[in-house]
Amino acid sequence: MVIDTNSSGPDDTRLDTSRASREKEKRIAIVEVSWIDAYTESSWNEYDPETVVTRTVGLLVGKTKSWTTLAMTKEKGYWGNLWHIPTKNVTGMRVIEYFSE
Repeated sequence: MVIDTNSSGPDDTRLDTSRASREKEKRIAIVEVSWIDAYTESSWNEYDPETVVTRTVGLLVGKTKSWTTLAMTKEKGYWGNLWHIPTKNVTGMRVIEYFSE
């Protein structure tokens, strides 16, 4: 499932069978996702966790309440190297480019 992150609101839920709409559904977004990742420290430390933003670029496969999923490749209906990011850790998403399948 490809999500169009440029939806403008409730009107986007209506059924539109126009050619432009069908073409829009086939578009895939290349996105940059900013998110807070887990990390570990392997030495003795005081408790002082940091909030460091991680940025990952990929093809937007889907976004649910639980997961934001990116892929590194797509070929013949299959996604390659899926990257599942907890949606609650996502701090931002920027569309870099759209392309058609």
